[in-house]
Amino acid sequence: MLKRVGPPTNEPAASTTRLGDWTANLLGVGRQRFVLLVAERSRLPILLPARDLKSIRVPLVDALAHVLLSLNVAALSVRRELAEMRDGVFATTNSRSLLGTMNDFSNATWWRYRDEPNADPLAVSLWLAETPMQPFRGKAPDQLTRELFEQ
Repeated sequence: MLKRVGPPTNEPAASTTRLGDWTANLLGVGRQRFVLLVAERSRLPILLPARDLKSIRVPLVDALAHVLLSLNVAALSVRRELAEMRDGVFATTNSRSLLGTMNDFSNATWWRYRDEPNADPLAVSLWLAETPMQPFRGKAPDQLTRELFEQ
């Protein structure tokens, strides 16, 4: 992924967003190519078509706004989160737990598209967000995300 978006930042600053850092990976499902992005603090997934990866921030912000509003996060909180993401940088991750979540979401996405080849990526994102996460005592990303924005 980093080969396509540009070189990683060696020492990124700590995230100032409620959702934390995002981890991304390319995902192939048949002939379709996606980018699966997962927020560190809540494991909120965003699935996007893998187009023009150098400008991935624009479709991520658009999709995130849609997903957060679908989760009934207040519009003002959504605008603040998106504004904080404006100056994001790309870096590597070494979180084994987050990589495990990415693998789980990748497998679930593969099966979903096998059964429903024309599924909307944002609908799949919301579906994945309902998945209980073991590292969070069975809470799902949608619930964790709402909790982060209620603080």
